[in-house]
Amino acid sequence: MPALTTPFPLTTLRRQAIFYALAYAGTGASLPFMPLWLKTHGMTAGQIGIILAAPLLLRALTGPVSGLWADGFRLYRTPLVWLACLGALFYALMATGGWLPGLRFPLYLALYTLAFSCMTSLAPLNDAMTMQLSRLENFAYAIPRAVGSSSFIVTNIVLGFLLVIWPTDLILVWLVVAAILTALGGRYLLAGLERPGHAPLESAGDGFARLKVLMRDEGFLWLLAAIGCLQASHSFYYAFSTIIWKERGFSSSTCGYLWAVGVVAEVVFMWRGEGIRRKAGPWRMLVVAGIFAVARWGLMAFSPPLWALYPLQCLHALSFAATYLAGLELVQRLSPKGYESLGQTVNAAYANGVMMGLGTIVSGAIYVAFAAKGYGVMAGVAGLGLCAAAWLYSQRARLMAVRD
Repeated sequence: MPALTTPFPLTTLRRQAIFYALAYAGTGASLPFMPLWLKTHGMTAGQIGIILAAPLLLRALTGPVSGLWADGFRLYRTPLVWLACLGALFYALMATGGWLPGLRFPLYLALYTLAFSCMTSLAPLNDAMTMQLSRLENFAYAIPRAVGSSSFIVTNIVLGFLLVIWPTDLILVWLVVAAILTALGGRYLLAGLERPGHAPLESAGDGFARLKVLMRDEGFLWLLAAIGCLQASHSFYYAFSTIIWKERGFSSSTCGYLWAVGVVAEVVFMWRGEGIRRKAGPWRMLVVAGIFAVARWGLMAFSPPLWALYPLQCLHALSFAATYLAGLELVQRLSPKGYESLGQTVNAAYANGVMMGLGTIVSGAIYVAFAAKGYGVMAGVAGLGLCAAAWLYSQRARLMAVRD
């Protein structure tokens, strides 16, 4: 089957950027608006928390397994296409919940877990691919990643406007279409890209033996704790911000704007973050990210007026993007030699998956008990991440000396 032809040359950077845009068009609908879809279809706050948390908790298994599974393919695109196709199928099957009202909760739980697991497994595989190709072809990794975040912003705004005039079922339609386009993009846009130095593992035992070595490393474990707590502090924000804002009387379009402002700040930081990271260093940048995460959630707990929410959303550049970029480099530095790729997959699975899942599953109870003041609990979680980041900073010389 021939590769996609266009009037402009499809460089590797452009291929990766377009693929990121397609993938993040789905994320831009799922993170802000899926809780609203679930609520509209009869789910309680507690059930929403469980449904959203289940695939995150399972990333302890699905993350490493997907990474080891993907290593068995010669072409980068093959596992990405399969995962996107399966994601589209499982999201589409969620529409059958209306036919089985008595089984909606277990049905949504199972199907969303499968769909979200497939789609989120794309991210670390695509990140690892893009990082490796950026080194081989000398382009900045943050550029295609920033294009993906820009796609997230456009989705926030467009879908927020559309939900003013269309029912919430549009959210599910959007997710299915985005997954299908991602699969097509993986098949055609990424055609011909092979894994440099492809060497699949001989057995599953080899992979899990490597996993044990990685998980026994002191510095790597502390890094997982720091990144995990800082990213998990966003769980309440992802799960209930739209609901809280709508309860305060904000329209769907206003909610979309608020989400978009946070991602705009993220995109700007992604573009400028390389210079900042080099100047500050990833160790210091992780500590700074922790400080601003504590400040962000602490202030959000006081239900600030709409005008104040916009600058607080700008702190997403530090609470999330700075953590993300610092984490990518520190995983490379703190993973044992030869374990860097597996380290990235494990980081995505455990720090951003399991820890985020634990935060999400308790967010329902936190919301019921504290409503918007639940952000204060997240400030405490971010504080734990800040402590772990500060410990890493204080021990950086010793940890790096061990690797040298």
